[in-house]
Amino acid sequence: MSDKQHTLGLPFEYQQKPEYFDAHNVNESTESKNAFIEKLLKAQNVKTVLDMTCGTGSQVFYLAKRGYEVIGSDFSPALLVQARKKATAEGLNLTFIDGDMRTLKAGQFDAVITIFSAIGHLSKPDFEKALQNIHTNLKDGGVYVFDIFNLQAITDDIIADFAMDIESVVNGDKVRNRQHSEIDRENGLLTSHDHYTILKDGCEPEVHTNTFSLQIYTAKQLRVMLERNGFDVIHHYDMDGNDFIADKSLNILTVARKKAIE
Repeated sequence: MSDKQHTLGLPFEYQQKPEYFDAHNVNESTESKNAFIEKLLKAQNVKTVLDMTCGTGSQVFYLAKRGYEVIGSDFSPALLVQARKKATAEGLNLTFIDGDMRTLKAGQFDAVITIFSAIGHLSKPDFEKALQNIHTNLKDGGVYVFDIFNLQAITDDIIADFAMDIESVVNGDKVRNRQHSEIDRENGLLTSHDHYTILKDGCEPEVHTNTFSLQIYTAKQLRVMLERNGFDVIHHYDMDGNDFIADKSLNILTVARKKAIE
């Protein structure tokens, strides 16, 4: 993705404070989610993986440690700096490249992944461009695994539950993030408003506000878009590993296969 061409806005950590990314995006459930993704890849006999929205590398590290040949790419150079630092600290020889999922040509892989609602940062037309490009980066019969919030299941009560008030300590800085969200169901836009307070020793508090939207979908909308761009849907799951329930599952984790050329 290119933030210069972006109209939905981006989370605060993506560029301004990448050192805070893991504290607010990696939690106790991340390991189980990564394990389920790996289970899906293993079931499809995947050996090589391109993570086109790797961020600071959560899935890249997880898969590499389990024997996969994996490359990470992301539109945010700042997040990739964090990923490379982590790889160096762990003594891992991993490849992270600057790349836009709509245009990056990195080779051909058994699987492409874009995890944790990453596609939501693209408009619908740009997601279609990304699908066409992902198709190019897959071997014949390769699979695309991704997730996004499920528009059909997000009720007003769910929106209220999305509200957060999180305090953390990052490199000695005390960080408080308060967030509330709203939904535009007609256009499929989930908009979040962040209010950050950062306390550093001996300094006045820093206050940052930020608003960004995610383009979200129903499973039916995803299926239509995937089929139009050269994919067959293998299965939809909930992010917790259970089967997808259209009006209950908050996330749609999709496994789609690159169609054979007829």
